[in-house]
Amino acid sequence: MIEIDANGLSCPEPVILLKRAMASGGPIRISVDSQTSAAACGRFAESKNYSAETVKTGGGYVLTLVKNE
Repeated sequence: MIEIDANGLSCPEPVILLKRAMASGGPIRISVDSQTSAAACGRFAESKNYSAETVKTGGGYVLTLVKNE
């Protein structure tokens, strides 16, 4: 699983990091610190045929993304 720490980054930087990581085709976990970034990453992932699960944590959000078959 690829893990990305995008805390402290503003949009569109988390989405750009996510796009690069998707080249592997494997599962990805990305941490962001704003609801806006979490929503943008989730929408982008779903548009690229990934399932997105978002969990709110104490300091932000963690999205777990898995490529749909």
